[in-house]
Amino acid sequence: MSGPRDPRDPRDFPDEPYDPYGPNEPYDEPWEPFNPWPERDLGGREAPEEREEPEQPEQPEGPGQLEEPEQPTEPEQPEYDAGERDEVGADDSVSNEPIPVPAPEPAWNPRQLGERRKPTTAEQAVPWLVGAVLALAGIVIVLLALIFSDANGGFASSTIQPTPLVFPSTSNAPSPSALASPSASPSASASPSPAPTKPPTYGALEMLYLTRPTAASSSELLRDDFATSTGPVLVEASSNADVTHYAVAPDGTVSVAIVSGKLLGLTKGKPARVLATTAASATFGADATKVFAVRIATGSTNDQATITAITFGSGRGATLTTITYRHPATPQLTGLAAARFLDDGGPVRIYFTSDGNLLLWVSGAGQWRIDPVSGSTIAATRQPVLWSPDGAHRIVATVSGNVTTLSELGQDGRSLSRTSITGQISHLRWSPHGNRVVFTVGITLAGGGVRQDLYVWDLVNGRAPSALTANGASFGGEWLGSAQFWQP
Repeated sequence: MSGPRDPRDPRDFPDEPYDPYGPNEPYDEPWEPFNPWPERDLGGREAPEEREEPEQPEQPEGPGQLEEPEQPTEPEQPEYDAGERDEVGADDSVSNEPIPVPAPEPAWNPRQLGERRKPTTAEQAVPWLVGAVLALAGIVIVLLALIFSDANGGFASSTIQPTPLVFPSTSNAPSPSALASPSASPSASASPSPAPTKPPTYGALEMLYLTRPTAASSSELLRDDFATSTGPVLVEASSNADVTHYAVAPDGTVSVAIVSGKLLGLTKGKPARVLATTAASATFGADATKVFAVRIATGSTNDQATITAITFGSGRGATLTTITYRHPATPQLTGLAAARFLDDGGPVRIYFTSDGNLLLWVSGAGQWRIDPVSGSTIAATRQPVLWSPDGAHRIVATVSGNVTTLSELGQDGRSLSRTSITGQISHLRWSPHGNRVVFTVGITLAGGGVRQDLYVWDLVNGRAPSALTANGASFGGEWLGSAQFWQP
């Protein structure tokens, strides 16, 4: 392909003497065979290095035709000089119009735009890329939170510790706040709470109690809702041994009973299981998972009480502590006094108190406060006092002859309600909502025997206590689903 030649190419005028500068050309600058490269940068880039042009051979003078030197040709990618571009055929169309050159970008002006250079497109895209990455990360976090959240809409459920009740002190009666544990007393160790489940529901007057079918029969454990006419259901019985003691879990789902000195685990619809071969008393802890049993070893001088913590489900037990005390005298009681003493728990009683500890009471020996986890033990000063489930009320019984007066007292000692009944009461227990109390009323018969029946007192309607049983041999009532509030 041919292009425009230099205006004074010698091959255009073969018959004229060659003057490299042409007519009227100054001689102060060397001759350039082609147009020089422009001094400024047309594209904003650094100017490429100038290529050396091959020296033109001297043209011989003479009238004849100028001889052109032979141009060496290279087999691959030949370089075209001015002479070879003329040898292209006449059929090639050549445009003499100048080739358009793109306008150079304006140079960065530090006076107007500052010393910083203009950011490139890649640099301008960086903030957008960072924002997109953060948005994607946020979406991933939200999705993971939704995937791993529990069914209740939160994350792993946390353990909820009960808030201790605080009550104002009373001037003439001990209240839960006034009987707070001293600093030296053991405190209940925190234990993980089981997963919350829907508590069972019971009838308005549904409870467990002990009874004798006949005067010569062994005592047996029954379950009945006295608000209905369905009648009692047998829970545990033995043909030749009494059910001397029993305890029910706070939620009412399971219970234990002592028969022939053995502690039996009782679950509705399942056979009884032996949890301990020897036991004198037992109680549940804060829930149905733990049972605390007392075993007494008597001696000539000293006795020992061993407290064992038993897991109800597996039956596995571990010794919590052993307390040694001087051998006490046996209580000398007969008739109604002996019946009341046994109905209230007998010579050895263990309570789970409102401060989360255990309290062991041994008749004639004393009482001890026990940590249910560590087993640390200190001496206590008195038996626990029973309050309503909310810790706001308590019942005080006063006996005058053969009549017992029951008074409901508030925290300040003020009497809220009062009733009287013929006979002497024992084993008083609060209903789950604190609106009723059940207790045993015992009377002495003319022939010297004792008659015991269950009574309920409704604290709301103001009526006198009413009898739940009438066979003369029912006692020891325990509400289902009610945790008794024993304040140490």
